[in-house]
Amino acid sequence: MSAEKILFLANYFPPRPAVAGRRLGHLATWALDHYRKVFVIRADRNFAGDDLPDLDVIALPARDLRALLGGPGPAHTLPHNSYRKKVSGPLLRLRQSFPFLYLTDDGGPIYRREAYREAVRLIEAEGITTVFSSFRPWSDHLVARQLKRRFPHLHWIADFRDLHADPVRRDVWWPKLQIWWARRVVRRADEVWGVSEGQVQYLKEIFPAATVRRNRLFNLPPASTAPQSDRFTIVYTGSLYDRLQSIGPLLNSLQELVARGAMLPDDIELIYRGKDEVLWREWTSCLPASMHCNTRSYVAPASAQKLQEEAQMLLLLNWSAEDYYGVLTAKLYDYLSAGRPILALVNGPDDPELRAIIEGTHAGKVYARDASPTDWLLGCYQQWKEGGGRVPWSSDLKTMAQYLEGEAVGQTTNYPQGR
Repeated sequence: MSAEKILFLANYFPPRPAVAGRRLGHLATWALDHYRKVFVIRADRNFAGDDLPDLDVIALPARDLRALLGGPGPAHTLPHNSYRKKVSGPLLRLRQSFPFLYLTDDGGPIYRREAYREAVRLIEAEGITTVFSSFRPWSDHLVARQLKRRFPHLHWIADFRDLHADPVRRDVWWPKLQIWWARRVVRRADEVWGVSEGQVQYLKEIFPAATVRRNRLFNLPPASTAPQSDRFTIVYTGSLYDRLQSIGPLLNSLQELVARGAMLPDDIELIYRGKDEVLWREWTSCLPASMHCNTRSYVAPASAQKLQEEAQMLLLLNWSAEDYYGVLTAKLYDYLSAGRPILALVNGPDDPELRAIIEGTHAGKVYARDASPTDWLLGCYQQWKEGGGRVPWSSDLKTMAQYLEGEAVGQTTNYPQGR
């Protein structure tokens, strides 16, 4: 273990119940094995749950726009059918754009002022040598930039879970201005991390030496899984992104197989758990009435994990575009750990990075635009039908082990670089 100490600046740190917090929690747990002491400054939004063990955590009150207008869900996010979400779309893009974000982004000026004051105190009292900041929001990077100016000896790691000016999601105003400004913010950083090769090719616009630090597996799945169920269950857990994701290929395959008698609709059950249950119901309304749609709102992570482990198939919905790939959410790694077959539908051209992970570990199949999952779906269904309600599945654990915590990261560089 190193004699050095590290400070995490992370607005979304656990116990915030979201995938962003999960990545940050994993990185902090990794840091416990590599640093003598790990400190965390985070926002306090009164979420249920305790801080992670063995960390020195300072929780600062959240007095920002999210605290005032955030949704009722466990992560203060707004569901798809929320009136506020429908009317605030353009304003949300403005809120996360320079220069308005100085006042409107999560954290806000009060959090930044208090976080900087606490960080200076810790650095001077504890001899901290490394500071890690996380985007989104920008607040933590802005505090880290101030610290780097005051303490040039600090090793600053700027982590990006999302792109700051995503060319597909288009979630900011004036993208070229945002790229110029982002370059100025992180130019003092010693390292910039992204979650995928596809993402990092865009981060290199603001930091040419950006590297990959993937989300990680904490545990390999069992060598073989074969849960039994009365119906052929297809499970999706988490958020939905309208106009980015598409469940169309799955629905078309189900309708085709039912129409030709290859599948009995009463055998099929689609299970959804997440904040966007209204959108899921809209998407699946075309299915036969005799096909079971088990749709509910958000459930605790432990319940979601149980659903994943008992599923006959896990559904992953991603998107891509020309020169844009590598949308690798934390859910992907949850699915890998479950050890059940993954059906990944990419709304766009092929995603070589996602395919390498899922098909390279024999975790499932990836279908991009114009590719139909019908044959593979039918094969899994027939196996379930003939196998007493089971679809036995074995992943390639030796290959999957490269994604475990503690293994080398950011070493894969054989994907096409379109930038």
